[in-house]
Amino acid sequence: SSSSSWSSSGKSGKSGSSWGHGGRWGGKGSKSKGSKSKGSKSKSSKGGYWAWTDSSSDSWKSSSSSSSWSSSSGKSGKSGSSSGGGGWYGKNDDDWASGSGSHSTNDDWASGGHSSPSNHKPSKPSNDDDWAGGWEGGHTSSSKPEPASAPTHPTGWKDDGWDADEYYKTDIEGIRQECNALIEASERELLPKIVRMVFHDCVGTACDGCINIDNVDNRGLREPIDGIFPMVQKYRSKLSRADIWAICAMEAASMAVPGDGHHFPLHYIGRKDCADGDEKGYGGEDHAMCSNDLSNHDMLEFFANNFGMHDPREVVVVMGFHSASTVNRDNSGFGNIGREDGWVENADEYILSNKYYQSMKNFVWELQRVENVDPVPTRYQWYFDPLDAGPIMTNSDMSLLYNFDGYMQADKNGVEGLVMCLTNPEAEFEIEGLEDEDIPLCPMAESTKEFVDMYADDNDLFIKDFGPAMNKILNWGYHTYD
Repeated sequence: SSSSSWSSSGKSGKSGSSWGHGGRWGGKGSKSKGSKSKGSKSKSSKGGYWAWTDSSSDSWKSSSSSSSWSSSSGKSGKSGSSSGGGGWYGKNDDDWASGSGSHSTNDDWASGGHSSPSNHKPSKPSNDDDWAGGWEGGHTSSSKPEPASAPTHPTGWKDDGWDADEYYKTDIEGIRQECNALIEASERELLPKIVRMVFHDCVGTACDGCINIDNVDNRGLREPIDGIFPMVQKYRSKLSRADIWAICAMEAASMAVPGDGHHFPLHYIGRKDCADGDEKGYGGEDHAMCSNDLSNHDMLEFFANNFGMHDPREVVVVMGFHSASTVNRDNSGFGNIGREDGWVENADEYILSNKYYQSMKNFVWELQRVENVDPVPTRYQWYFDPLDAGPIMTNSDMSLLYNFDGYMQADKNGVEGLVMCLTNPEAEFEIEGLEDEDIPLCPMAESTKEFVDMYADDNDLFIKDFGPAMNKILNWGYHTYD
């Protein structure tokens, strides 16, 4: 319950006294600490045990409170009456006995006892699988002893996903339901933001439940992090924050598929949270996010290095989530001022579909310079709409279909992303100062174009392939693939 005391429930038995001040830990929730033994038979409704402490001379304290321990009524009163150090321990569910000493009473009660409280270790009580413990005498230790580990939770990869697992299914179902409700309450605006959050979480060496919010590329992620935090608090006894984020992201992706009941399972449990983030997940290492100005070669290299994706098909299918996404000019620097635009028409319906690939192939895209205010950098984006208010694409999106190697550069003001080729012979090149340039057509990106064509023609195949590819990102740093 605090940095200087141990508290928990279950067989891990970490409820009890502050380290360095002595004490005992043990007890299994419903059978001992609360109802049968420690609670009703001894100290208080919270349960507890008695141990010698050096916080004051000749005093006894119980573990029912970490800061001010005191006896309640009944048999617990006997624990304070023995001379010397010692302690009271529950022998089983229904009675109490001492760890050591000669002071005893009737009715299954006896005290521990020894001549000096300092550095003396009474023997352990009987262990009937409900009790375990140790003793730290009345002294100050130079290093904090390690508490017992929590019960071992099942972790790892499951081919059919973890949703039906007996140990986790209630928690996973609860997270999915609460995440679903959170997204619906936001009129679905949180749907793509949650998926973006976990994508950014997994960039680096592993998905670790932490976002460095000082990185300008992480702007806009406070809303999903704060929204999911109540679930993190509720379910952390079994699942890490990174696992909870991943479950919520898979639910968001499932919600993006039209129709009722589509389900993307989560195949891995056991992600570890970063050591230097706060309880919400703010902090951790500052990783370089996927640039919006990557060529085809650079895009494939980024996904291989950051997510272990060496198959170009996987990269193409993951990028297809942009069909269910929107951009906010104030956060990303893309889109139009005062509104959220997306990569497809009617993007605010947040539907996962192959329209991303169809739009990329069928629209006449033209390059546009987007002026932004610091700290959001000025950008180059591709747009298609006579009123400048429609879908957009970034250079990294378009590089799935076109090879910008040798054509993408910084402009005269140092702004990255100026592409000196056209994606369609009907397109105009209207970059200020370069209107008279002879601009060639962009060559095609042969390593990924076939997959853009394939998914543009087959929405069912795209949905089928999306789940495994999304899982691969969420498993980054934990599960290896043959």
